[in-house]
Amino acid sequence: MANSRKSPQAEAEALYERLLQRYLSLPAAKRPEGMRLALGYSGGLDSAVLLHLLARLRDDARLPAPLALQALHVHHGISPNADAWLRHCDQRCAALAVDFSHIRVDLNQAVGDGLEARARAARYAAYAGLGVDMVLLAHHRDDQAETVLYRLARGAGVHGAAGMPAMRPLGVTGRIWRPLLDEPRSALLTYARTLGLAWVEDESNAVSDYDRNYLRREVMPVLLGRFPSAPAAMARAARHFAEAASLLDALAEEDAGGVADRLPVGRLLALSGPRQRNLLRWFLARHGLRPDERQLLLVLEQMLTAKEDANPCLRLAGLEVHRYRAEICVARWVEVLTPRAVPAEGLVLLPDWCGELHWSRAVRGLSEASCVGLEVRPRQGGEMVRPRRGGPNRPVKLLLQEAGVPPWLRRRWPMLWQGDKLVAVAGIAVAADCQSEGEGAWPDWRPLDWPDLLGDK
Repeated sequence: MANSRKSPQAEAEALYERLLQRYLSLPAAKRPEGMRLALGYSGGLDSAVLLHLLARLRDDARLPAPLALQALHVHHGISPNADAWLRHCDQRCAALAVDFSHIRVDLNQAVGDGLEARARAARYAAYAGLGVDMVLLAHHRDDQAETVLYRLARGAGVHGAAGMPAMRPLGVTGRIWRPLLDEPRSALLTYARTLGLAWVEDESNAVSDYDRNYLRREVMPVLLGRFPSAPAAMARAARHFAEAASLLDALAEEDAGGVADRLPVGRLLALSGPRQRNLLRWFLARHGLRPDERQLLLVLEQMLTAKEDANPCLRLAGLEVHRYRAEICVARWVEVLTPRAVPAEGLVLLPDWCGELHWSRAVRGLSEASCVGLEVRPRQGGEMVRPRRGGPNRPVKLLLQEAGVPPWLRRRWPMLWQGDKLVAVAGIAVAADCQSEGEGAWPDWRPLDWPDLLGDK
């Protein structure tokens, strides 16, 4: 009886054809201007295979529109071989005529508990800054099985047990795509060996100190000995969990009643316990927060049991969860604000302050003389300003309260100074003796986590 098993060459070609069809099924692939893709390229086996596949895809005459391809290597600086890996990646991209760039990251500045989590956060921050249509990652079916097993061992819920999605948002308009997620690692190894690809080996993969390495080296071999089809079965289970998670998200969206940036406490109080937790989990995830069960219950308790005039705050993963005026809000945690000079015109981006300064023309705006040499500084406490000629000096703290500025935004509300003189509280008041006789320069402040706070002047 003839052996029906494909040759390695046929298997390698079949892997490429599957990738091609997945790409052609993307609606954006048919745009006249084509697609801008970037590969997260570590230099290991998986990303080496995907790099080669994508280089072939870029040159395939069957594409309906051009494809622009680049690769990004994130240098974590953890391994003593990190510089050698960087050189390898540069050389491989040059051989395939793929634009290559790299970024060195400081893991001490990354958000996350543990080295693995900080490294992952640093990579995704780098990917988000590329400004491409899609960032492609080379995760495969065995990675998905390990992810599901790892998360279940840590008590994951439905969303966590769904594993890694094949496609998910990245930043405002980008996407993360894992085109090989349904492929076993053996298929990638066959492709690499058949085409003679070169890759690097991370020496940390040989030790079981890290949780994922332990699962890969110690647990999965035992599991496969008893259940050979376990990776495929766990990948299938992940798809089932993903479907259930999407239904829970749809229920949460319905319970939210069309909320955007802030969640009314009354919405939660009207629900049963499981739906409260589901809605809060969904709302926090929209802001990039995925708390564990203990953290979720703590947030829920603090937000629902606080006194009406209280403003509880909990910090999670570099963000703050607040309750203010019977609404739950999420804001960035800003610890230190640095004074800086600002021009009195146009749009001034202040990312460290989490906002934008918009200059316009308005009655009681700054006079021309008062627009020279301006510096934005954070509040220190005790500042006073006279908003109207003949009126009294008013505490800035009181002006912010009257404007409905939440407490956490008051701490980082920009004050405009000219030397030692406070000339304006952005978006709220200009000092009377600095006002123009007619229209002057008015500084509107739009905090990114509450952009509609003051409205137009």
